Parts: sequence; structure tokens; C-alpha cells
Amino acid sequence: MLAYAFPGQGSQYSGMGKLLLERYPEVEETFKLADSITGISVSRLLTEASEEELKDTINTQPAIFLYSAALYEVLKKRRQPDVVFGHSLGEFSALYAAGVFNFETALNLVIERGRLMGRSGGGTMLAVVGAGAHDVAMAVLEKGNFKTLVIANYNSPKQVVLSGTKEEIDEALNLLKEEMESRRLRLRLIPLKVGAAFHSPLMETAAREFARILEKVEFRDPRIPVIMNSTGRIARTAEEVKNALMVQLRSPVRFTDMVGEAVKLGVNEAWEVGPGRVLCGLIYQITDKITCHPQDPRYFQG
Repeated sequence: MLAYAFPGQGSQYSGMGKLLLERYPEVEETFKLADSITGISVSRLLTEASEEELKDTINTQPAIFLYSAALYEVLKKRRQPDVVFGHSLGEFSALYAAGVFNFETALNLVIERGRLMGRSGGGTMLAVVGAGAHDVAMAVLEKGNFKTLVIANYNSPKQVVLSGTKEEIDEALNLLKEEMESRRLRLRLIPLKVGAAFHSPLMETAAREFARILEKVEFRDPRIPVIMNSTGRIARTAEEVKNALMVQLRSPVRFTDMVGEAVKLGVNEAWEVGPGRVLCGLIYQITDKITCHPQDPRYFQG
């Protein structure tokens, strides 16, 4: 069985759309459609935007979605996926691929999501990377008296991401170092270049506003199974998708569980449909039962 895996924020790079156009000229049709729907040049973000411009959440999210959706339109003619899932923002690409939303609805939702998250300043995120990362992060959460700090991303057994106020992230950093020393572990502690604490209680206001937007949207039953971020489980109906998406902004991304669910369904191959190859790396940290192939022209072999 084949899964399409759609990456999220952090996978972008300057000029990513140029490579896609060179390899697959037909994606220009999807680029033009996005520009006509929004009335702005979303496609310019893929071809001309600088790294700095692409770091702005309000730009990052529509850019990655457009790249993934355009690439999906090419790849689906070669082989249809049996299952789809996406990481955070990538969930919207997965839902588009599954037919829950049409292209216009999905693009507009992503733009609104980026706007709401972009203005939710305050807070930051910290990646904990290496063998034992999950256990160390959990120990620190139990030790500290934190009000906002949570694990925002369960990316793999070797990678979790903490999210919260800057003060609590700083406190956690000290506790992480103490815990690593006591366990004699060498982990990488990587501050993320983000302007907000995504997938944490600090996203509550944005999540409520986004939920109001979702209430006005028509959800369709997925044509193919979708594995959702907030549950780590499969959703087969419009209602299941809607319930999971309503809390996505303030809930952790359960990527480890999502990949485990894919394995249970019988998935043995995944295509990473988007820029970069981050998800393939995470999948290989989670399981040896899935072979993953990045479809970004920079890495695609075939």
C-alpha cells in the first residue's frame, strides 16, 4: 500500500517552485489557478521569495500548500495513494488529496490559518533530538511547574518539539541539560526560528477563531483514508475529519502515532509530496516497515 505524506512548515526553501517547474512544467496550471483565486501572486513565493520572506508564517503556509498540491496533481496520474497524511500544515494538503475540500477551499483555509498563527506572537519552540529525547522531555515536563509548556510535536522516538512561552522554554532548557547529564545522554537542543508557540495552549485564541471559520466550510467524506494529526488515527467520515481539525492548532502533532497507524493499515511505501525530505527522515526513525521516497526534484531518484 502507498501513502502520500505531505510536509509542513520548515520544509520550504527559496526557489523551490523553479525546480518543480523545470521538472514538471504542467504545475504552472495549478500555480496560475492559485493566483486567480487569491488575486495575489502566491506562485511568486515559490519562485522568487527569499529565505527570509518564506520564514514569515503568513507566506510559508500558502507556499508549501501550493507546492504540495501542484506536485500531487502530477503524481496522482502515475499512482493513486491508498492512504494520505500530513504534518501540521501538511494535513490540509492531505485533506485536499482525499477530496474533503476542493482546491479553492483548501487554499483559502491555509491562508487564514497562516494569518491567525502569524499574529499569535509570544512564545517559541525547542526541538529535542537524539536517542531518549521523548523520555527526557517527559521527565522535564513532570519536574517543572509549567503553565503553557507542552510537547507540540511527537515527531519520532528520537525527536520531540517543546512549545510555550520564552520564559518556560528557557527554564526547560536548563532542566533538559540537567536531565541529560544525570542520564549521561547527549541530545541536541535546537531553538526553532518561529515567532509563536504552535500547537500549544498559547494557540487557543487562534484555534477558536479558526474553528469559527471551519464551521462555515462544507466537509466531504474522504475518498481515501486520512490519518489525522490531533488523534494519530484514521478518519473516514467528514464529521471525524472536522472534529480532529477543529482542535489541530492547539493540539500536538502525533506523527509517531500517525506512522504507526499507517503501518497497521498495511502501508509499506510512502511518497513525500512536498518540498524537502524531512518526513522521510522521521519515518525511518519510527519504522523499518515503510520505504519512503521524497518527490522533491532535488532528491527524487527515478
